[in-house]
Amino acid sequence: MTVQLLLIIFSITITSIGGTSHIWNMNEEIDSSVSFRCEIDELNPNAVITWVYRPKIYKIKGVKWLPLYANARRLTQDNHRYIVDYSGYNEKTKKYLSILSINQLKLSDEGIYMCKSNQYQSIASLFNLTISPSMKILPNDGIIELNRVQRSINLSCIVREVSMNTIDPLHLKWYHNNHEIKNSHSIEKLFKHENQATLHLYIRHLSFNDSGLFKCVYDNGKASKNVQIFYTSSGK
Repeated sequence: MTVQLLLIIFSITITSIGGTSHIWNMNEEIDSSVSFRCEIDELNPNAVITWVYRPKIYKIKGVKWLPLYANARRLTQDNHRYIVDYSGYNEKTKKYLSILSINQLKLSDEGIYMCKSNQYQSIASLFNLTISPSMKILPNDGIIELNRVQRSINLSCIVREVSMNTIDPLHLKWYHNNHEIKNSHSIEKLFKHENQATLHLYIRHLSFNDSGLFKCVYDNGKASKNVQIFYTSSGK
């Protein structure tokens, strides 16, 4: 197996709540989507289910909770990324259902999201959202099946940080069957420009020994993705 790796970096310019018992911690990749599912016991006809948000980093002094939705009525100006599916009362579950979805997640979306009705003694549901770096492998993660006709393959690991800090190339590594590919940085071209990096893994002169699990890891596991390669002797 002859291996070359090429690294390229690009630019991409609570307060406590009494009576709460449902808290979910959720971690999602930057630029991905997330949905929060809120179910509330039977309400009176005039009850309102509200979604509010407390950012991890406060931008406005004195603001603890920012309103997002009241039932299906939007209270935020960002109507492209925040969507509520207010389904009302479900006869099967005997509960009211409201689902808040956020698209194209940003670092500023980190914080606590709360769903609660204005009904007396209603228990709130809280979702603590954190944002992590995104990663993808090209041509794809999952499973790749090769045959003897194919003599080489190029795997690209693309990672994007949540902040604008430049990615340290030594924090991005390829592993084969849980063993680090030692010459990961022996051949590289480095173009530093902020918070996105691509690490190319070139495998030439493919053989049966190249079968197995290839894993790209960023910053000791802050983000990682796998691709399983099967090398067969059958040609097409």
